[in-house]
Amino acid sequence: MKQILLLTIWMSAIQGYAQSDIPDNMRYLRTQKKQTFAIQPYQLFNNSLRFDYEIRLGNGPGWLQFGPAFYLSAKGNMNGSDYYYYGNDCYSSNFFDFRFREPYSELLGGGIDINYKYFFDSRRSLYMACGLSYTYFDIKYLGTAWLNYTEYGLQYHEYVYGKYTQYIHRTGLNCLMGYQIPSRHAFLFDMFWGFACRYSFANEKKPAFNNYMYSFGYNGFVFLTGVRLGIGK
Repeated sequence: MKQILLLTIWMSAIQGYAQSDIPDNMRYLRTQKKQTFAIQPYQLFNNSLRFDYEIRLGNGPGWLQFGPAFYLSAKGNMNGSDYYYYGNDCYSSNFFDFRFREPYSELLGGGIDINYKYFFDSRRSLYMACGLSYTYFDIKYLGTAWLNYTEYGLQYHEYVYGKYTQYIHRTGLNCLMGYQIPSRHAFLFDMFWGFACRYSFANEKKPAFNNYMYSFGYNGFVFLTGVRLGIGK
C-alpha cells in the first residue's frame, strides 16, 4: 500500500513537472477557438443590431473580424412633433431638451466594420483591434426647404414644411483594446473600449446631423465601449 502511494506521488510530480515545461501556446490549446459569432447588446440602445463574425488566421494570435450592423427606428409621424428643422438649424418646443444626437422621424441604415484583432497573451484574453468602418444612413426629418415649381409659365420658389430625407455616408478608423474571458466551452464574453475617427459625407443643403459626438454624421474622434456575447468553436 505504501509503495502504491509513493508511486502515485511520484507520477503526479512527474506530470506536474512535465506540464510546467509545456509552452503556453500548447497549455491553453483546449481554450483556443477557430471562429466565433457574437452580438453587441449595447447597440440596441443605439437603434442598431450588430453581429460579429471572427475567424482565426492560421494558428497564430491574429484574427479577422467582420461586424455588420443594421439601423431601424421610427420616432413618430409628422403631427404633434416637438421639433422641426428650419434650414440646417433644429428648433424644439421642449425647453429642457437634452439629446445625444439630433432628432429625426425615421431611420434606416446599415454598415460594416472590418478589424484585425491581435491577442497579446497565449490565453487569448487581452487584445488590440484596429480596422475600417463604413455606414450608410437614410434619415427622415421634419423641416422646411426651398422647393421650385412653375405656374403659368413662371418659376416660383417656396419655403415648404414637410418630411425630408438626408443621406449620410460615414467612414471611420477604429482602434480598440479588449479583454476576452478564456473558456474551454463554446460561450464567449468580451469587453472592449477605444476610439474611432469618423468622417461623413452628406448633402450640405440639408441638416448635417453632426452636432454631437454620437450624431450620425459626426466628424472627429468618438469614444467606444461595449460587450460582446456569443459562441465559438
